[in-house]
Parts: sequence; structure tokens; C-alpha cells
Amino acid sequence: MQSQVPAQPIEYIEDMAGAQAASVDLLAIATAALRRWKLITTITLCGLIATYGVLKLMPSLYKSTVEILVYDPQQQIDAAIQKPVSPFVDALGDEAMNTEISILKSKSVALRVATELHLDKDPEFQPRDQLVALVKRLGIRWLARGSRDNGSGTVGSTAQEKAEALDRAADMLLDRLQVWQDSYIIYVSVTSQSPIKAQRLAATIATDYLASQREARQEALQRVAIWLKGRVDNLQSRVLETDSEIEKLKAESDVSENDFNNVREQIGGLYTQLMRAHEDVDEKRARLEQARHVIETKGDIQSIPELTASTTLTQLRQEQTELSSRVTDLQTRLGPRHLQVIALRTELASVNNQITAETEHILGDMKNAYDIAVRQQQSLEANLENLTSHVNSETYTKLQQLRRVADADQRLYESYLSQYNDVSERRTLQDASSRVISPAALPRSSISSRRKLLLFPLGGVLALGGGFMLAFLLEYLRPGIKTGAEIEQSFGRPVMGMIPLVRHRKTRSTPYDRLLGEVVNEPFSRLTEAVHAVRISLELSNANPKVVLVTSALPAEGKSTVAMLLAASSVSSGKRTILLDCDLRQQSTSEALRNKRQPGLSDLLLGTAKLTDVITKDAVTKTYVIPAGSMVPNAADWLKSQRMRDLISALRSEFDYVVMDTSPLLPVVDALVLTTVADKVLVIVEWSHTPRGSISEAFKVLRPEAHRVAGIVLNKVDVDQLPGYGYYGSYHYASSAGT
Repeated sequence: MQSQVPAQPIEYIEDMAGAQAASVDLLAIATAALRRWKLITTITLCGLIATYGVLKLMPSLYKSTVEILVYDPQQQIDAAIQKPVSPFVDALGDEAMNTEISILKSKSVALRVATELHLDKDPEFQPRDQLVALVKRLGIRWLARGSRDNGSGTVGSTAQEKAEALDRAADMLLDRLQVWQDSYIIYVSVTSQSPIKAQRLAATIATDYLASQREARQEALQRVAIWLKGRVDNLQSRVLETDSEIEKLKAESDVSENDFNNVREQIGGLYTQLMRAHEDVDEKRARLEQARHVIETKGDIQSIPELTASTTLTQLRQEQTELSSRVTDLQTRLGPRHLQVIALRTELASVNNQITAETEHILGDMKNAYDIAVRQQQSLEANLENLTSHVNSETYTKLQQLRRVADADQRLYESYLSQYNDVSERRTLQDASSRVISPAALPRSSISSRRKLLLFPLGGVLALGGGFMLAFLLEYLRPGIKTGAEIEQSFGRPVMGMIPLVRHRKTRSTPYDRLLGEVVNEPFSRLTEAVHAVRISLELSNANPKVVLVTSALPAEGKSTVAMLLAASSVSSGKRTILLDCDLRQQSTSEALRNKRQPGLSDLLLGTAKLTDVITKDAVTKTYVIPAGSMVPNAADWLKSQRMRDLISALRSEFDYVVMDTSPLLPVVDALVLTTVADKVLVIVEWSHTPRGSISEAFKVLRPEAHRVAGIVLNKVDVDQLPGYGYYGSYHYASSAGT
């Protein structure tokens, strides 16, 4: 039975989702970039070459700028001359300037310039001609001729084709046009492949813009003038017609202009007096009614001016107040029946009677004033009636209406005539404020040259960044594990060692003979040192474990080779070692040691053979071997049987070191059932090939016996690539070897 104390369980990490995020390892990033330096350099060079080619194909561009003064506030001229360019804009603000900029960038101005400069025949402003020019630049003459034959490079011969070509040219011109504002100055810039053409385009745009705005202004003023002229003529004829009707009516009614004017003035005066009389009557009637209401209700007479203006009434009211106060005081002291109280009451009654009489007198005066106002109103009404009775009422009313119509038409006529004269004057004046203050200059240098100087290094930087991105992506997507740090961070398991890769040469001996012979005969080789390191790391992990199980996640990862090498290393250290081929299905170890058809482990478990009958000794490594034996069904059931446990117990007492080569973990369950009899489990991972998911699934399979897992051995390691993953230098006496 096993006598060693089991090691403490190692915490199993299924994934890193719940673990604390690892800090950024700048050294690892730099190392990954160095590993892919060839790829990064190639992509960078290709990017630079492609950028250079694109820049060579890009035509040079020249920019010309013209400055237009829209409004000059410092110019001391007549306000009628100093007008903005737009027809109906009198005050120039931000909105008006934005309007002017929109007009400059309008399709109509672009079409006008394209027509004037014949841009429909200019290859630079025809996209189809640009394709032919590019083909010519590439040197493909026959394709350029074919494009011309197909009509792709010709400008339309019909009116519709010409209109379409002008429309395309206008669109391209707008794409090359830049317009911006600074105070009352508008800057217009145009880019072209020719400096002379850029200058012509900028100058033509400014000229056509000013011309189109002047034409629009003149056209708008012309329309306004025509409309105003029609209104003036119409009103003039209406005024003349109304005056004629007035003269005709006066002749028929035998009324002269003076009589009519006198009667009209008198009637107007009487109407004014009558309106005032009406107001006076209404006012006096309201005050009389208010005074009566106040007296009847014994209210406050202070609200009646006529009552408060009477001095007699004021004195009587003061005397009334004093007597009332004395009566109240004496009644309190002497009683109501006292002679003095009675005398004061009599005196108070006399004063009240006097107040009543005075109030009635004032009301009478107010009534007389009201009656006088009424009689005056009636007199004015009678005079007005007498005055209007001398003139026929219908004739007078008609004359009044005609005169009002004539006056209204005369005022409108004068207003429209003034506007018409103003518009006519503005039509004859030229716009003195809007003008070109800085003509388009001939560009001396290309603006695209500066862009190319910036784009070339930018293309290199982008290519370099793309190379780094692709390198990091390839590093991230690589399927296998290449460093021990990756294993420990991803799975929480230590790396027990790395077995180097051996480049096999064609000889008569098998690869297994050469590998095992190297461990025996070349004790200082890289392979031998690596296998010894795995064995010693395993021994240090659990106080010299006796039974070691070697497995892997997937087939063909080299687990059988590692098991044989580990057994050979144990023999070389002086330990009595036995190797069990527990992979009853593939039997890789038995085949490598030429024991495949001999009785073995399966025969022991079936009871058809004894232990002494199946144990053999390898002639090269001096390792005792129990081959797999004959094929049996349900191999997992036999491997977990009591006979298997008894066999391992017997081997523990007989040998110093027992190595079990088992089947892979993921395809079958054979290895898992054997972990219960092992002291330690070694998981073999093929360097840079075994997928991470497969390793994770393998550890999930081993979860019931996770405490027995010693760690991982990286197999088939390419030592030439190790420096790129942080492993620098070596300390070996012999040449490199591996498995």
C-alpha cells in the first residue's frame, strides 16, 4: 500500500473569468512584437510602398484664393449707393453673410462658371476622363484607347450629354470650392491640378457671383419698378376720375367749392360743439344723480365736489359735529332728560335743518346747470339741422364720400410715386460697396506636396500599427501554449519541465531507440538534462513519489515517449524502475519496445498470466517493462479492478519507481480510473499545438483527483524559438536534442 503522505491539493482554476485581471506585462508585449518582427517589418514596408505608389498616382493640386468685400462701412457715399449685394437686404448681419456664402456655393453659380470656362470638355472635371487619365498614367495605352472607343472619355455630342457633362463639372467644382467669412469679407478658394486653371476658376467664380447678384438685383428692382409703375398709373387715373365726379356733382347741385367748403367747415364745427355738449350733459347728469343718491342714502358727501365746495355747508357740518360730540358727552354725564342735553338737542336739530336746506339749494343749482346744458345741446342740434336742411342730404353725403376716396387715393398715389422714384434711382446706380479687393493670385507651389509629406509617414505609421495589430492578433489566436507563465496564469498548475524537440535523421534504428539511447549514452545532452529535470521536479513535489501516471489531453502529444524517457532517467539514477503500458487500446509503449504481441497487463488482469511471465527488461535502458498485452473489451473496468490495485501494491514493494503510460484523458476514461492508485499525475502538453480548451477540459476530467496532479510537462519544445518567449541562453554540454 502507499505509505507516503499525499501532498496538499493545488487549487484548480477552471477559467479566468472570475479571477483578478492580470496586469499588463509590457515585457511580454515587447517580446511578442519581437517574435513577429519579420511580419511587422514586411507589412510596414508593403504599407510604405503602397502609400508611395498612391501618392505618385495622386495629381498635384494648386489653390488660388480671391477676396470679395461685400459691404464697406467706412465708405462715405450716398446710402442709396451703399447697399449690400442681395436685392432686398438693407442691413448686413451674420444671416445676410451666410446667405451670400450659400449663394457662392450654389449650383447655379457653379453651372455658370462651368459653362463659361467650358469645363464640360475639361478632363479634370469629367470623372470618366479621369479614369482614362489614370489608365494613361499606369501606362496601359490599349485600355485607354478602348475606353475612348467605348465613349467613356468623350464629352457629350448632344445637348443632353453636354448638360450632363456640365452638371458633373459643376458638382466637382463645388467639391473643390471653399468659402469662408471674415467680417464683411468673403474668401473664395478653388483647387485644381493646374495653377493657371485654379487662378481662372477663382477669378471667374468671384466675377460671376458679383455679376449674377447685380443681375438679380437689377431684375428684382425691375420687377418692383414695373409693379410700382402700374400702381402709380392706376391711382393717378382713380384720383382724376374721382375729382371729375366731384366737379360734376357740384355742378348738378349748383354748389360752389367755397360754399361746399364753408358748409362742410360749419357742419364740422357744429359736430364738434355738439359732441362736447353731449359730453357736458352726460357729465352733469351723472354728477346730479350721484349727489341725489348720496343725500338719499346719507352717504359721504366728500365724494361730491359741489357739496364740499360750499363754505356754509362746511361750517354747518363742523358745528353739527361739535354739537353731536357735546350731546353725547352730556348724556353720558347728566342723562338724556337733563335741561342742558335737551337744549343742545334742539340746537343740533336746527343745525341739521340748515344743512338740509343748504344741500337742497346746492342740488337746485346743479339741476339748473344740467338744464342749461340740455338746452344748449338742443340749440346746437337745431342749428345743425337748419344748416343741413339748406343742402340736399344725398348730394352732400355723396360729395363727402367722393372727397374721402379722393384724399385716400391721393395719399396712396404720393406714397407709391415716392417708392417708384427711389427704385428708379437705385436702378441707375452701380453697387459701389461689393467688389473684389484681392484678385486671385497664381499659386506658386502645390498644396498636395505638403500633404504628401504628411501622408507618407502617416501611411508608414498606419502600416506599422497594422503590423503590430496583426502580430498581436496572431499571438492571441495561436492555438497552443508556449510559456510556463501562460500555463500558470490560465490553469493554476506549475510547469515541471520542458522536453526539447528532436529533428530525426533517417537511420536504420527507430526514433525511440535513438532517444532512449541518448538518455543512456549522452548524460550531458539537452534531452537528457531536460528529462532529469522533470524527474527531479516531480520528486521534489511530493517526497519521492513511487507511482507516477503519465497522460495527456489528446493523442499524439508524446506522452508514451515521455513515460519511457522518465523511466530511463530513473534507471540512470540507480533506481529499480518498471514501466507499465496501461494504454490497452493503442499500446504505443509496447510497440516502441517491440513487446506488442507478448502477454502483458491485460493478461494479468484476466488471470491468464502471472507477473513473472509478463515482465521483460529493455536491453537499452535496463528498464523493466510490463507490456499492454492482448486486446480486451471494457478496458476501463479491468483497470479499476481490485487486481489492478493489488498489482500496483505489489510493484510498490518490489520496485523503487513505477511509471504508468496511460491513454489520453479526453477520448476515453482509462487514465482517470488509474489516478486513484498513482502518487502523482503528469499531464503532457505538446508545445504550441495543444489547444487551450483541450487542456482545460482535461483538468476538468481530473477534478476528482486534482490533488494528485503534479503539473504539466511541455513536450516537443522548439528550442530555437524559445528566446522569443523569454528564455535566454542554455547551460548544456552536449548538442541539442528532443522528442
